[in-house]
Amino acid sequence: MKLLAILLACLISHIASAELIFHPLKHKAAQDIIPVIQPFLQRGESIGAASNELILRLNKKNIRELTLLINKLDKPNHRLVIHVNRDGNINHQQEGIDANSRLNIGLGPDASSSYKGRIKVYSSHQRNTDNNKQSIQVLEGHTAHISSGVSEPVRNISIQQYGAQRYISSNTQYKEASNGFYVTPRLSNDSVILEIAPWYEEPLSKNRTHAKFTRASTVVRGRLNTWIELVGINEHGSQSSADIISRRTTSTTQHQSIWLKVVDLDAIPAHQPTP
Repeated sequence: MKLLAILLACLISHIASAELIFHPLKHKAAQDIIPVIQPFLQRGESIGAASNELILRLNKKNIRELTLLINKLDKPNHRLVIHVNRDGNINHQQEGIDANSRLNIGLGPDASSSYKGRIKVYSSHQRNTDNNKQSIQVLEGHTAHISSGVSEPVRNISIQQYGAQRYISSNTQYKEASNGFYVTPRLSNDSVILEIAPWYEEPLSKNRTHAKFTRASTVVRGRLNTWIELVGINEHGSQSSADIISRRTTSTTQHQSIWLKVVDLDAIPAHQPTP
């Protein structure tokens, strides 16, 4: 009985020393603060939220330390501008020699022979450039998405036959071709950590049945205000043919790259001291 009385006295004393505190948040959401605070609560202490306000029951000795921790965590997220550039170059070169000739050989003592011919030497070079630039503003720690493109109509024709009757029907569907990216940035001192997934889809044209695309997904770390290369693709192909009087050579070189840069709009200039 004596031990039970001591335990009850300790419990009553602990409850009496706990205080109910309402702590409003200025910048962060309650669900972002609570998981960080919970490991620091002592036995009998609790934390909850109502709207954008924390509700805490704390021991008097622990109030000051937890209040300082909450205020340190309740800082505004930085505003970040993310620039993504895509550069694409395709070089197509063709060279060849074509010879058209005609040879007549006569027979007999008075016959004569003749030869007519023409040689054509050609060389052509074609360069296609496809560049795309996009930028978006997002708060640190949040995910942003941007995309742009076209929606092309694709007509489908179906033929169904029932006995001697044939029925033709058609419908139009729209196929999208877009380019853009998903990104989640997190600051780390003067660096930024990015979870990013850019893509580029080439639209279909009336003369083609397929289209090229480029997709990437990665996590990178780099310095603020500095261009970072995400993707670099280099492709080279060649084809040649030859016979007795002609020769043709075709080569294609393709280069694609994706670069990004992050600018912190809320960065403190180097000449200004930190408050």
